[in-house]
Parts: sequence; structure tokens; C-alpha cells
Amino acid sequence: MNSRQGFAAISILLVATLGGIAASPKSNSEAKLSGPYRTLIVGGGPDTEHNQAAIESNVRYVTRLLPPGSPIRTLFTDGNPQSKNILCEDADSKTYYRTPEIPHIDGPAELGHVKSELSNIASDMSTNPNGSVLLYFTGHGSPNPESQFDNNYYDLWDHKELRVTTLASSLKSFPKKTPIALVMVECFSGAFGNILFADGDPKAGLADLDICGFYASVAQRTAAGCTPEINEANYRDFTGYFFAALSGVDRMGKQVSGADYNHDGKVGMNEAFAYSLIHDDSIDTPVCTSDVFLRHYITTKDLDVVQTPYAEIQSWASPAQLAALTALSKSVDLRGEDRLAVAYQEFRRDMEKNADTSSTRAVHMIRFVRLGKSVVLGHMLQTGTDEALKRQYAALLAAESANPLR
Repeated sequence: MNSRQGFAAISILLVATLGGIAASPKSNSEAKLSGPYRTLIVGGGPDTEHNQAAIESNVRYVTRLLPPGSPIRTLFTDGNPQSKNILCEDADSKTYYRTPEIPHIDGPAELGHVKSELSNIASDMSTNPNGSVLLYFTGHGSPNPESQFDNNYYDLWDHKELRVTTLASSLKSFPKKTPIALVMVECFSGAFGNILFADGDPKAGLADLDICGFYASVAQRTAAGCTPEINEANYRDFTGYFFAALSGVDRMGKQVSGADYNHDGKVGMNEAFAYSLIHDDSIDTPVCTSDVFLRHYITTKDLDVVQTPYAEIQSWASPAQLAALTALSKSVDLRGEDRLAVAYQEFRRDMEKNADTSSTRAVHMIRFVRLGKSVVLGHMLQTGTDEALKRQYAALLAAESANPLR
């Protein structure tokens, strides 16, 4: 979605290219969620001019996918269901505002309310050891280059900020064994992968939480999904593809299939993620927490990683990763054993020439390189000698292969 800032230096974007895409487990058969799944949805723009109809559509879509009777709290814009703050554009390109068409709004998307809702859910989970949590944020995001994009923020109502470190601090009160799934689809949202670390600080150790996350873009790039167009059939964004794969139903009510890449009869978030890499027809460059984990703990140089022969990458990839690698290779006509290096070099040349990196080809190159690197780093980690790190990584992959909608 649009942001208040869109600048990213060449060197930063080169890092973002290889920032990561999750290495998936071979099977999600062990990933099970039990007990009531508590959901918090936070949505809306920072003001009426940036509160596009697509954001409201995301809230409605995810709400109706949740299991019947599951507890849900929704914070949206100013919290007033009578406010005409939804920016719409009709087929004649005429813009207008209307009131929200959301089943229920429990309060405003303001910092105090977000903190309060998280605190209440954490308290509830302390008495429900079998419960799980889904946190979904849809709206706008802004970069924080002063923090090297590690502490970007989600734009709350009235131009307030929810920073990575603030969200991490609010999650500290959750029970250590409560599974938490975080999905954020705003621009620069990949920075929130740092909720893996204590206080949201990559320099700290891992947070003592059972948490995983999925984000629409790397920390240095914008994302799709903020159109005021009212024809939802035209929407192309991470929310639509990710949740359609998870639920089997898109936002128009049509059946969706093909995301069960390991053929175990279920679709996990890791598979929905791969499905999005293949099908998301937008500028999105999705990220997940295992990407962040791998880049943090396995620091092999990019030029060494991209020299890996493609046959080896294929052999190490999970079914979901292999499907995405194959589709992305085909979409940009990559061939041969050196295709990861070729893709990487093309993107470097584009950046050095200040070329457009929002084209379909450029976006697919970014996704391919990031995915290829994830597979290579995942193999390095799993064949290494750090057994504790292997266990932590395996636990994260298991969390990412769950499905909060089933």
C-alpha cells in the first residue's frame, strides 16, 4: 500500500532482494492448532484520504473466513461505524465517501486500543492453555531508514504509529506456549519479522514466544492493496492470495485449489505463502519469519549463495518451494544450472541503472532470488552442527505450516 515515503537506496534494495523467503517443512501433518482461536483485526488508513475501499474489503474478507463462533475483535479507523471515511471510486472514476460495511467495529485503530486488546487477549490465553491467536493488520505502513528499516511502523488512525518495537513489547505478556500467527499486509511490513527477537531488536536473542509471521513486502519496499476501486474482482494483493489459499475461497466466493503442494489434504500458511509467490499479480515481495531467522543466523555472502547449482536447490526444496521456484523460473524464462546467479545479476544491473523494479519481471526475479537463497540457507542450517539452532528453526517451520482458519 502507499506510504509516506518510498525511497530506498540501491544497496538497501540489493539486500532486500536476498532478504528471504521461508524454507518450508516437508510436511505440515504435525502442525495442529487446538482450542479457541482468538483473532484481532486492525484496519484502516491514517486518515480518510488514505482509507481506501480495498482496506475495508480486506477486513470483511478475513472476518468471514474465520471459524464460526471464534472470538474476534476489530479495530477500524476512528471506531465509529457511522463515520463516512471509506474512500471509494466507481466505474466512472468518480470518488466519494461512505460509511463502513463491516459486521462489527469494537473500537478505533489507535495505539492505546491496540495495546489494550493485545493485553486482554494475552490475559485470556493465560487461562486457556490450548488457545491460539491470529493477529491481522491491513492498512498503510511507513519506512524508518534511520533504523536501517528494522523498526518500520504500521500507520494507525490519526497519523499515529505502531512500531516494530512497540508491537514486540505488547506481545511480551503472552504465554510462552500460546501459538501466535501475525499477518501484516502494509508497505514495508517485512520489518515486523523482527518480532522474532526480544523487544523486536535483531541484536537481541530470540523472543520467548511461539510466534510466526507473514508480510506482504520486504522492509524496504511498498506493497499492493490500497485501491479505492469498488470492484473487488479487480483486487490483486497478498491478502487475497494468501487467505484464498488457506481457506479455499477467494474474496468473491469462488473456490480456490492447488495450494496443497505436499498432498497431505491440508494447506498450511507456508503453502499459502508459496501460492502467493506464484499467483500474486502485483508488486508484492512477500516475507515470512523463517526468512528473517535464516538471514540472521546464516550469514553466507550473497555471491556465494547464488553460485549454487539449480539442481541442488531443487533437491533441497520442499514441495511448496519447488512449485514456486518452477513457476517463477518459467515466468521470467530462467534456464540452466546458473539461473540463481543470472537472476541476481540482472537485478543488480537494474538497480545500478535505476531501472523500474515494479515490473512483473523485476518482481518475479526478486521473489525467485529470495526463495532460492532461502532454500540454500535452510540447507546450510540443517546440515550444520548447531543442534539448538536446528530445533528452533524446526519449531518455527512447524508454526508456519499451521492453518488458523481450520
